[in-house]
Amino acid sequence: MSPRKAHDKNGVPLKMFHRFIRLWEMISHSLWFTPLLYAVGGAILALLSIRLPGGDLIRSLPDFWPRFGTIETVQDLTSTLLATLVTMTTFALSVTMVVLTLAAGSLGPRTIRNFMGDPKTQNSLGSFVGSILFLITTLVIMGEQGEGDQIPQIAAMAGITLFVVSLFVLILFVHHLGRSIVADQVIHNVGANLETTISSSLETLKSPIERAAKIKCALPDAASIQSERIIRATKSGYVQGIAYDDLLELAIRADIKIALTIRAGQHVIAGDIIGEISPYPTARDSNIDTDKLREDIDTEIMIGNQRTALLDIEFALRQLVEIALRALSPGINDPFTAIAVIYRLGRALPEAMRFHYPLGLWQDDQGKERICAHLSDFGGMLDAAFDQIRQSAAAKPDVLLPMAEVLESLVGLARHPGQQEILREHARLIERAAARDVPDATDRRAVERAVNRVLRQQQAKDDYSAA
Repeated sequence: MSPRKAHDKNGVPLKMFHRFIRLWEMISHSLWFTPLLYAVGGAILALLSIRLPGGDLIRSLPDFWPRFGTIETVQDLTSTLLATLVTMTTFALSVTMVVLTLAAGSLGPRTIRNFMGDPKTQNSLGSFVGSILFLITTLVIMGEQGEGDQIPQIAAMAGITLFVVSLFVLILFVHHLGRSIVADQVIHNVGANLETTISSSLETLKSPIERAAKIKCALPDAASIQSERIIRATKSGYVQGIAYDDLLELAIRADIKIALTIRAGQHVIAGDIIGEISPYPTARDSNIDTDKLREDIDTEIMIGNQRTALLDIEFALRQLVEIALRALSPGINDPFTAIAVIYRLGRALPEAMRFHYPLGLWQDDQGKERICAHLSDFGGMLDAAFDQIRQSAAAKPDVLLPMAEVLESLVGLARHPGQQEILREHARLIERAAARDVPDATDRRAVERAVNRVLRQQQAKDDYSAA
């Protein structure tokens, strides 16, 4: 049986995609990669502009256009622009560090990656660095020229232009940073990342979830797995992602079924049982190198020291939750930010309802089961979204009421009976929290009425379905 070639929707081999996804996660949320590209571009631009014959071009310009009579004049101007631009860049970096410090203190340290991954911030810093490299390269090249050489008129004008552009970029950069630290803007950006993560995960996992729900595949109990069939974690850390399509190719080649009891975002310790190989190939085919097979399986399970938002939906959820928890802390006491988080979660969770089954099933071309794996489902996502917020806001009816409102909306959108029961249980938890911790009877009744609307709406929906 030949292995099936897995490709994404653009025709790019998925194996390559999964090899570079962690590298892209690191690069896209760094402050050095984009400035590095700008620096290379600035140096190349300097090499081109200083060698272009600019005499005819300068003579064709109006009389008011500045002209430079000697190379020393251009050198002095370039040196002055360079010193000023370095000062501007130092100021921009100082402002950035202040913003990151404030964001880490008030919104949570895990939100820093969103500031560092902001394209506007990266491009602004990159423009400063690129302009500096342009001026430095220009000075270095002019240092090798003599009095009889052509005066680099174009390079001088390009340096002035880049300096003026950098000045306006600095103003826009400070304006952008001032807006980016506003809690509502941060919540919007993190929520947009969450929705993107859910959509991209659905592209990969929708079909396996549907198959698993239809066939009702099951995972083995770790205690019952035979020792020779056990798949163990080779190192400790977070499961950053699993290359299911590459594992499918491995399973087809070895004619085995792989069951994985872990999912993206889960923390494992080296030696943990994370899955099973069945049937074990040694007794059937002596040509299969079982050690190499286990090594290949381990390669497709990406484990690292940090969780990644590209493949881990619950991590993206918890970024929003952390903002709400810090807002509800006694030191900050900002319920309005927590309410904004709750409503933003409510906007993202309807799409998460498509994760209606906690397993995924991958089959070969003949329909034979090859991979059964544990996945995040809507119940786990809802727990991650609301449990900690409810616990922190148990005595705050102004926060519990929006949670009940979001549950009321979600009940109307629930696609599966199991999801309806999950939503009902969360509504009851809110009611019990209010009954236990809210001191005022009027506030408790307001929360009870909101919870009853959730339960009544579900009851009416059930009655309509039965009729």
